[in-house]
Amino acid sequence: MSLKENVSAIKEEISTQEQFFESFFKLEKFYKKYKIAIFAITGLILAYFISTAVLDYQHEQKTIASNAAYDAVLVDSKDSINLAILKDSNQKLFDIAMYQTNSDKTKSIDVTFLKDIVIYNKAIQENDISSLNNLIINPNFILKDFALFNKALILSNNKDYISAKETLKMIPMESAVASLSSMLEHYLLTK
Repeated sequence: MSLKENVSAIKEEISTQEQFFESFFKLEKFYKKYKIAIFAITGLILAYFISTAVLDYQHEQKTIASNAAYDAVLVDSKDSINLAILKDSNQKLFDIAMYQTNSDKTKSIDVTFLKDIVIYNKAIQENDISSLNNLIINPNFILKDFALFNKALILSNNKDYISAKETLKMIPMESAVASLSSMLEHYLLTK
């Protein structure tokens, strides 16, 4: 290597180091200028993740406690401590536990689906077509096809065969009740 090449390599290395120091000083200047904002944003991000983790943990513990209280109430329905815990932590689960442990199943209940099932059972026991019609109209009722089938059964028992046939036509073919519906339709063909 010649002296000229050595000097050129040294100059190149010095200019690379200058660029490094220059960018380092720019970064240091930026840091000094926005130090408070950087710490604030970092602190907010950490606070968000910590608070989210704490809230998730508390929610999980509350769910575990209410499930344990629910299990205890199902074993002993007169356990006042677990009833109080369940009522304070999860009102809907409390209503379900009270329904399951209560011998009077006609008591009003606030849990939507369970309330509809109570009305459905009562309507079937009393052969109440108007209550079944109200449930059938409800788009959120999960046993709509069963209600239609039971309405058709009640109508056929009351010898209203034409209305029973019309009711059975409202049951979709892909329903779980379709096979029962077709059996009842075959029976009604003779009437």
